[in-house]
Amino acid sequence: MPGQVFAALGETLTQALVGGDFAAYASVMSLPLRVIPRGDPAYVLHTEAELRADFQLYHDNLKGRGVTDIFRQVVNITVVDQTHLRVRCKTHIMVRAQRIVDPFETRFLLVEQPDGWLISEIESARGHIRFSLGLSEIKGGAFTPKLDDAGGDDGET
Repeated sequence: MPGQVFAALGETLTQALVGGDFAAYASVMSLPLRVIPRGDPAYVLHTEAELRADFQLYHDNLKGRGVTDIFRQVVNITVVDQTHLRVRCKTHIMVRAQRIVDPFETRFLLVEQPDGWLISEIESARGHIRFSLGLSEIKGGAFTPKLDDAGGDDGET
C-alpha cells in the first residue's frame, strides 16, 4: 500500500510540474511545506502564494530545458507511524528517453490528511533545489551554478 500511495502522488507531481498545472501540484502538497536542499538551509512555504511562486519557478526551469518526464525510482519506503511515510528515491529528469542530469537522491515525508496522503517535506540535492529556484542550471549532466553578469558564479560553491 505505501508504494501505491507514493506512485499516485509521484505521478500527479510529475504531470503537474511538466504540464504547468498548479492546482494538481497544490493537491499533493501539505502546507506548511518544508524544503531541505542538502548543504543549504531549509526553507518553509507557508501560504498558497508562496507555494505557487515556488512551483512556477520550477515549472519554468523544467519547461526551458524541454523536460518531458521526471521518474522517481523508489529505493525504500519507511512507515514512520500510522500517518507518516518516508520515501527515498533516485530522481531522473528526462527529455524524452534521455536523462539530462545524473540521477540524484530525493526524500519525501508524506502525511495522511483527511483528504488523503500529501507531501509535507522534500529533501533533495542542493543543485536540484537551486535549479528549481532558477539559481543553478544543467550542464554536462550535472547541476552547475549560473554565472552572474560579471562572469562569476552566483555564490554556489
